[in-house]
Amino acid sequence: MALALIGAGILVALALVAWVLKTAHSRPSTARGHAHNPLQRVVLRVLTRLITTSLRAGIRFGPMTMLTLPGRKSGLPRTNPVDLWTGDGRSFLVATHTEHAAWVHNLRAAGGGMLWLGRRPRRSFTAIELPLHDAAAVLKSVLGPRMRKPVAGFVLRQTVAVPPDAPMSAFLEVAKTHPVFEVTLTPLSSPGADPHAPATRRRPIVGILIAAGLLTAIMHGVFGLLDTLGPGQWISGVVIGLLIAGIGNHIRIFGRLDAG
Repeated sequence: MALALIGAGILVALALVAWVLKTAHSRPSTARGHAHNPLQRVVLRVLTRLITTSLRAGIRFGPMTMLTLPGRKSGLPRTNPVDLWTGDGRSFLVATHTEHAAWVHNLRAAGGGMLWLGRRPRRSFTAIELPLHDAAAVLKSVLGPRMRKPVAGFVLRQTVAVPPDAPMSAFLEVAKTHPVFEVTLTPLSSPGADPHAPATRRRPIVGILIAAGLLTAIMHGVFGLLDTLGPGQWISGVVIGLLIAGIGNHIRIFGRLDAG
């Protein structure tokens, strides 16, 4: 019975995550973007933090990596998770979600930046935004095979609103709202060569603490909603999980201060 309840809780949590991801990664219906309800905002914020923390710790999710660029107005380093796509020996950054993403504007202004993942060596790059026809060809040949995969292509099918076997004319329309940048990667001699690259000495333990804490809090919250645990049990589990995540975040903040 207990295993069945735990299994049901996991299924409910996965269904909730899938629902939020599908809503969050669909094309915005208005210029102001998505109108998320409070539950979607909370789950999406937690998922984003988990993914970002994992990437900073060196855990890869498909083509995802971390991108650091100088802000086009402030000049300060801005870091975001992005997808680095490869095909025919070439590498591309694609605005799969929206052409209004901040990193797109920053990359257009800077013309290059830094790609990194955990403790792996940072790699600087230069970028050129491809013309419309070339961008459409990349979307079809590089992203198309990924979109055909039932699980791996789930999010991509929400953001790129065209079937993978659609004609080139359809991909030309999609390319108008999904800019494609061809990147030329340059290996660095050492991770510290970039003054804007975040320090990674404490990232593995930080990532484990924050991810474990958030996961503990989420699962106890789900069990509480399902009445699997008593109020005292699930509330204490949520508090303990948030405390663990808070400790990891504390290390992350003071690790940055110590490094800089």
